[in-house]
Amino acid sequence: MGVAKSKKSALPKVLLTIVVILLLLVLVAEFGLRFMIGKQLKDEFQAQASSQGISATEEPSISFGASPLLLGIARGSINEVTIDTPDSVSITNQDGVPSISGTPESTIQLQGLDIGDRDNPVADHLTLTTLATDDFILATIQQQMAEATGGNSTSQGFAEQLIQELIKVTDITSDAANQTIEVEFTDGAARASLHPIVTNGQLGFEIVDSQLFGFGLPDEISQMLTDALQSSINEVAGGLQIQSLEVVDAGINVTLTGDNINIQTLEAAQ
Repeated sequence: MGVAKSKKSALPKVLLTIVVILLLLVLVAEFGLRFMIGKQLKDEFQAQASSQGISATEEPSISFGASPLLLGIARGSINEVTIDTPDSVSITNQDGVPSISGTPESTIQLQGLDIGDRDNPVADHLTLTTLATDDFILATIQQQMAEATGGNSTSQGFAEQLIQELIKVTDITSDAANQTIEVEFTDGAARASLHPIVTNGQLGFEIVDSQLFGFGLPDEISQMLTDALQSSINEVAGGLQIQSLEVVDAGINVTLTGDNINIQTLEAAQ
């Protein structure tokens, strides 16, 4: 009699099939979740732009790094989130004073995003890189100086009256080669060259050169200009610390950082 052949168990093949199916389901769920969150971000960006009367031509993007998003949500903490938002700045003129809506182009990187409290997500560390263009800086400075020179002329000092009646900031040019911001007053009647300095997370400006009709600008005017430039960058920074700043062609690249950042609080500050 011949020896009967033993039948191989089908269990390993069945288990392998189940594992493959589960992995496919997880991949589909992971892809679907990332797609859904990305779509929600785009819809919210478009809604905010529309509410400000802006027609956004580009869409934001979001990525979550290599770590599985499903796992991060399950444990209440996402390792990495990167959000790229396009430039949506719109500048209009109202009675000679610019009105700014929208935000400059930005890249936001979040690390260790705690989503245990969905209404108050907190990032262990946040890095924001943004480009403040010359047009944006000019409009913000014009706003700040209009506010500084507003009010009753009898209560204004010499510098305030001089700026209001004679000196208007009419152009901003970023000089990448010299790392300076060139400020033009009243179509060239006066000028100032300023070099940005970052000290302990705070921004300052050093006046390299300035002239008014061939003479140096009064200290009061120079200080008001410096304050207006600081306000321009602080408008972008919110409550974050300035890590670095680089003057590039047509603007300033600013890198901001913060630890233990409540995303809701940051959004309200922008």
